[in-house]
Order: sequence, then C-alpha cells, then structure tokens
Amino acid sequence: MAVIDLKFEMYENENLVTLDGLDLKDRFTINNGEKFPNRYLKFSDNNAFLFDGYSTWFNGNVNSLYCLKDFTISILLAPMSFETAKSGIISKFDYIKKLGFYIAIRKLGFVSFGFGDGKEIYECESINYQIINRKWNLLTVVFNSSAGWCDLYVNGKMSNRKQFPRHTIIKYGENKCFVGKYIDYNKNFEDNKAGVFNGYIESIKIIDTALYSNEVLKEYNWYFLNGEIIGDYLDRNNYVNDNQRPKYHLIAPGKWMNEPHGPLYYAGYYHIFYQANPHAPLWDNIQWGHMISKDMVHWEALKLALETENNNLDPDGCWSGSSCIDKSGLPTIFYTAGNNNKFPNQGIGMARADISVSAKLEKWNKKEKLIVEQTENDGWIGEFRDPFVWLQDNVYYMLVGTGDNKNGGGNALVYSSQDLTHWVNHGFLMDYDYKLNEEVGHVWELPVLLPIKNEEGKAIHHILLICACQVENSNVETYYWTGDWDCINKKFIKYHEKAKLIDLGNGTFTGPSGFVTPDGRSVVFTIAQGKRNFEEEFNSGWAHNGGLPIELFSKNSELCIKPIKEIYTLKQNRILDKKNISIKELNELLKDITSNMLYVKITANLDYIGLSTMYDDDSLEVFYDRGNSIFAAKRGSDSSIISKMRGDIDKVDIKDNTVEIEYFLDHSMIEVYLNNLKSITLRNYTKDNSRKLKLIGNENDILISIELWTLKSVY
Repeated sequence: MAVIDLKFEMYENENLVTLDGLDLKDRFTINNGEKFPNRYLKFSDNNAFLFDGYSTWFNGNVNSLYCLKDFTISILLAPMSFETAKSGIISKFDYIKKLGFYIAIRKLGFVSFGFGDGKEIYECESINYQIINRKWNLLTVVFNSSAGWCDLYVNGKMSNRKQFPRHTIIKYGENKCFVGKYIDYNKNFEDNKAGVFNGYIESIKIIDTALYSNEVLKEYNWYFLNGEIIGDYLDRNNYVNDNQRPKYHLIAPGKWMNEPHGPLYYAGYYHIFYQANPHAPLWDNIQWGHMISKDMVHWEALKLALETENNNLDPDGCWSGSSCIDKSGLPTIFYTAGNNNKFPNQGIGMARADISVSAKLEKWNKKEKLIVEQTENDGWIGEFRDPFVWLQDNVYYMLVGTGDNKNGGGNALVYSSQDLTHWVNHGFLMDYDYKLNEEVGHVWELPVLLPIKNEEGKAIHHILLICACQVENSNVETYYWTGDWDCINKKFIKYHEKAKLIDLGNGTFTGPSGFVTPDGRSVVFTIAQGKRNFEEEFNSGWAHNGGLPIELFSKNSELCIKPIKEIYTLKQNRILDKKNISIKELNELLKDITSNMLYVKITANLDYIGLSTMYDDDSLEVFYDRGNSIFAAKRGSDSSIISKMRGDIDKVDIKDNTVEIEYFLDHSMIEVYLNNLKSITLRNYTKDNSRKLKLIGNENDILISIELWTLKSVY
C-alpha cells in the first residue's frame, strides 16, 4: 500500500504558486493579487489551510491517479459553513465527457461523490451520516473497481454505497484537478462564484488500495477527532485597507450581510441579528448572524444565532423575523423557516434563548414545529414571511408579510396569541388603494409597527413601515404610513392615502426593523444596499452594511427622524468650528482636508445650500432648494438627480425655519439629514483615499455655523 504523491498549485489570479504534495501542512508564501484584495491566507494551529469559500483553491495535475483501479481517498477537514451548491474537496471531473471524479460537500453537510468511465456518470450522496459543521471530520471514499462499488464513510462510519458494473475503471481527461473547488465543465467552470469549500483541510491522502471498513474505522480512531474549532475565522482586520468599507456603521465581520432584524435589549446588551451567508459574499443558504452592543454603536460579533438544520423545519433558510421578551422575561426569536420540500416553503418558526449559557444569549433552542403555517386563504400562497411580534396588554401580536388577493398589492396578516403557541388569524392589517400605491409592491416584506411619541414622551400614533417586494421596474424602498393601531379590531387606520418615504436615497435605505428601547425611543435599523456591480462586490469579500440606527418621533404633528444620540459619542477631532463664514472662505479651508470618516453640521438661512463629496473625477452633491422645497442628490459628472423624487409627496417644506443639515461620511456611505424631517442615504465608491468636501452655493452667501469632526471607528 502506498500514498500517492501529487503536485498542486494554488490559484492566484494568473500566477501559480507551487505546493508539493497533498499534505497541506506545508506553509508557503503568496502575494495577494488585485482580483481579491481582501483575501486572507490562514493556517490553523495544526497547520491546516483555510479555504475562504470564494477566492482560494488549488489546482494542478494528477498523473499518478491514471493507473489506479482501486483506491482510497482520506480527507481530514473542518468545514466552517456550507453552501447550497456543491463545494469541491477534490474535482478532477468533466461532466460533459463523463470523465474523472469529484468529492464535494453541500448544504447541511451532505457529501457527494461522482465519477465517469467515459460512457456513464455514477453519483452517490451520503445518507446515514453527514459532515459536522465547525468540527474536525474524517471523510473517506473507497473505490473498489474489482467488487463494483464505491463506499462513502463519514467519521469512520459507512454512510452510503454506490454499486456499478464490476471492473469499471475511472477514466480521465486532460483537465486540471482542483482542490477546494468544484468544477464539472458543464455548469460549473473556474470562474463560477459558487463551489469553493469554506473551512480547514489539514491533509488529503490517496492510497492505492481499497480499504476495508475496519481499516477506515482504525484510521478514524487514530486521529482522535473530537476537537471543535473555536472562534470565528472572519477577521475584520482583513479589510483594514478597504476604502469602501464603513468603519462606524453596523457591519458583519465579512462576506454577506443583508437586513438587520430582531433588535432587543436584555441584561445590559442590545442585540441585533442579520441575514448572513458566512460562506461567501453572495446570497445563499441564509443563517441568522448575531451582534451585541452596550450602546447600539460599538458592536461585537458572536457566533450564528440560528442555523439551517437537517430537519423538517428550516433546511433551506433561516430567513428574516423579529424578537421580543416574552411574558416570563425570556428573549424569544420569531423567524421565517425555509423548507423547499414543502409548499408553501415558508412558515413561522420560533426559538428561545438559553439564558443559563450566557447573558450574551449565545445559545438559542428552536421550537420543533412551526408556530404558524400558511393556508390557501392567507394572502399570496408561497409569499409568507418576516414575522414582527410584540407584546401588548398581555397579548402577543404578530404581523406577517404577504400579498392581498383582494386589491393585488402587498399587505400583512395580523395574528394574536395568549401563549405564543396558539395563534388566531385576524386577516389583513390595512385597507388601501393599490392603484395609488403600486410602488409598495405586490408583496410586503419586513412589516414593522411602532409607536410614535411626541416631545413630551407621549405615544400619539403609530407608524407602519414596510419593505416593498416584487416591484415592477423600480428600486425597492422602505415606505411608511402613519396612523392608529386599532387593537380591538386588529386594524391599522392610516392617516394618508399614499405611502411616504423616510429616505430619498433611491433604493439604498431598505430592510427596516425596529423596537422600543428601554428608555422609550422607537428605533429603526436598516440595511444600506451596496451599489457596486456584482463582480466588484464579490471580489471585495463583503456585501452590504447597516445604516445608522435612527429614532422616530413626532414634532408639531410631523414625523421626525434623527440618528440615535449615541452616534455623537464617536466625535473625535474637531477640524472646523466656524460661525458667520462665507461659502468661499469655507471652501478655502476645506480644500486641504481629506478624510473617509466625517461628521458635518451646517446651519444657514439660505435659499440654496449643497454639500458635495468629491472623489476621483466625480462627486455627489446633496442639496436643499428652499424655493422648490426639494431635498435631493445629484451626481457631479452630469448634474443628474439620482435621489428619489415622486413629485409633491417627496418635497420637504421647512417654511421659514433655519436650514439644519447633518452629514455623515463613512467611506462608501453618505447619510444626510435635513431638519430631522427627511434623510438621503447614498453610496460613493472611490479608487483611492481622496474623498473631500465642498460647499455648493453662491460663494458670497454666509453660513450661520458649521462644525466638522472626524469620527472614530467602532471596531
């Protein structure tokens, strides 16, 4: 019996770095290329190599395999996440020509093995045992040509056997062999975004004989495989030189982040969850990420709160939802459980915190059955998600986003319960004219209902926030109605017919979630959508981040918004503090200031005032035109309006009041607030570190005051 010595090379753009043998313990030196600037190359304490799930893999030739009839492949690995598609462990495979073989892992730890003899393709998948996430595993494939079968072993135990004609021999083509990426030359090529393994591989052995089951078990026992990988390999420091990545906004440690949701406060910590794909910077196999904070500003990332499982509940996704503190004081999560083996494939799941483990709520126990399932009479069938739950007068209420088959638009269903187990359906939340509001979408996602208080702290009405979904030819936005929550009739009575926008950034400010803080503030979290093309986003290694948390309140019967007060603790160095200064004088002072993290506050009694961020050869100007009541943004290259403007409904009339503008710059993020009445959230991407500010207007106009501060990173 001999161990086959192979020679592989690591993928590095167009450069190849040789790695001798399949024992990945050997360290090597590699320089990052331009395609994946934030790639991290890491070994574990036992010198296992970390494949990052999207940008690192090996390739090379395996001529030594061609003469083998019987063989055993033994792989010591520890996956850190799974993807829906096949993540390649070894792939010397051509599906079209029916040549070679592959070993891969897909979601929930299922192992696949396939091979071709030039005429047929034979494939099998693990059944009895699966690979365990974030633990060391021994994966063994035994190919016995003489007997006519191939065995899959997971941690020393046979999981499945594939039978084929005796004396079948694997035949090979001229294509390269890949380690850590699945390639089949049918639908999966080297430039595919999916198919890369995420986790550690310590060693791969190919033995020139077919081992017996007792020999496989003996090898497994020799490894003493009982150690869990501790900690999260996603390291924020990998992005320290990324001039696009925000530093004081809510953001995941890396890879894919979508809407934050389920905010709650418990035992001294604010908690926020978010839609996470820890495998790669793209949407797939969504889990619940989890971060905690003492102030809703400085965030600490914890391990995943909810993960998909091999069950009849959520094997295909733990999608968005909410949280609340139940009647007994226990933090409870409500989420959309995805199961593509059922129709409808979306139901409402629940999980409770195990507070005995940690005050940080690091362990959650799912209820084994869905608490609410959709029937054919509950909105659009197959569109049923994003539960929002709150406790009021000792009764639980829940909103679930769906569509209204009466008017053709989105809506939310209202449920109530005394015990979180038995739920009563009260029908649709709101009546409205969809023809007047087609931009709110065919389906509503992330419905949020919050009280709105006046300056005296008294709740005077409510706000209903929704994220439009399935909108024809338009950006997705977050819309709202103000009105009254009729608890008796389980209806929302709106004050205005047409839905309004909090933010005019044109599809950047989306995905709302909200809660009432311990001091009584109604606070909303959002996701700030990235605006780069998919290729740029993927290569950067991360996607999306949260917007600044905002407080909603009422003043003079108008809905008002402002960043939460804790944001201002990030002020670091005051660069400017001027009063009664002309725009010309101010721009002379600004021309030498370059920064990626700034806070600006401007007060002025002017008819027109704009603030422009200049970067590379372009600029973004946010301005207020008092005469036309227009608060908008335009791009400097062609002066085109890029913000949302639907006519009078999006105009902002501050009357004779002083213009007050607050401006937050955080790398690619720009958030601007006008008189606490409206915001504009934008993205600005630059090739270097050249962001500067400039005031736009008549150069002789005088500002009442301007403050300019640098802000601190929160990570």
